[in-house]
Amino acid sequence: MKLLYIAGSGRSGTTLLDRILGQLDGFFSAGEVENLWERGMLADRRCGCGRPFSGCPTWTGILERAYGGPEGIDARAMAARTRKLSGPRRVPSVLARGVRPTDPALARHRELLSRLYQALQQETGCRVIVDSSKSPLYAEQLRTLPGVDLYLVHLVRDPRATAHSFQRRKKLPDFGDERLMRRQPPLVSARRWGLWQTVTELLWRGRPDRYLRVRYEDFVREPRATVARIADLVGEGAAELPFPSDTTVRLRPTHSVSGNPNRFTTGSVEVRPDDEWTHLMRRSDRMLVTAVTLPLLLYYRYPLSAPGRPGPADAGRP
Repeated sequence: MKLLYIAGSGRSGTTLLDRILGQLDGFFSAGEVENLWERGMLADRRCGCGRPFSGCPTWTGILERAYGGPEGIDARAMAARTRKLSGPRRVPSVLARGVRPTDPALARHRELLSRLYQALQQETGCRVIVDSSKSPLYAEQLRTLPGVDLYLVHLVRDPRATAHSFQRRKKLPDFGDERLMRRQPPLVSARRWGLWQTVTELLWRGRPDRYLRVRYEDFVREPRATVARIADLVGEGAAELPFPSDTTVRLRPTHSVSGNPNRFTTGSVEVRPDDEWTHLMRRSDRMLVTAVTLPLLLYYRYPLSAPGRPGPADAGRP
C-alpha cells in the first residue's frame, strides 16, 4: 500500500496539493484522514464530493469494509486517542523513542487504523493514497502500520503568510451554511508552525528516498514540475498530469474527508501565489512572527522583510 503523506502546518497549501495529486491515475485524494473521526463521523461535515460524510457512498463503503459499518467503530474514542497521540505534548516521547509498534496501549488503535487504510485502498482500487493530515506525529503512526509503504512530502510556507491566513474571516462551507473557520492568533500560529517544521525535519530529513521538501512558493510558481517530482518520488512518474498549461490544473471532485474550503472547487483552476500578507498584514504581527520563527526563516531561505517592504538594511534608501 503506497501512502503519500503531506506534512506541514495549516494554511500552507496542503489541501490544494492533495487535490491535484488526487487527479493522477491511480491516486486517491483522501484529505485529512486524521480528522475523519471528529469532522467526518461525529460532525458529519461535507465530503469533497459535496454530500454529507454519512451520505457519501465511497466512505460508506470504506467503513463497511473496515468495521462492518459506522456502528462497528467508536468514533468518539478514536477521535480522543488521535488527539492524544498526535498533539504537541507527544513530541518529546516520539523524538526520544519513536512510535513503538509493540506498545500494548497503542496496539488496538493501530489495528483499527490499519483496517481503515486497507479498506480505503480496497474500496477505491487506488495504487496511492494521498493523506494531507499534516501532523508529523500522525505520519509516524502510519509509518509503523503493517503493509504501509509511506512517502512524505514536507510542504513549507512562509510562516507570516500562514499567520495572516489564520487571521482572515473565511467561510466554512462544510455544513452548507454561514459558519466561519476558526481563527488563530499570530503567536499561536508561529509557535505551531515552528514546532511542526522542526519535528518533521528531525523525523524525516534523514530518509531522502522517502522524503521531499517543497516550499509553497515554489509549488505555486511551478505546479506542474512540482507534481511531476512528487509522482517520481512514489514511483509513479509515468502518470499523466492534469495541467492544460504550466500553471492551470483541471480539478474533478474528490472524496477528501477534511481540509481547506478550496477542496470543493472544481474545473480549470489557475494556480497562483497568495501573497496578500505582504501588503495587508499588520506590521506588529509581521515582526512578532518573524522574531519567533527567525532560525527556520533563515534555514528555508525566506527574506526577513516582506517583498516590497523595506527591511532594516534598507533604511534611508530611496
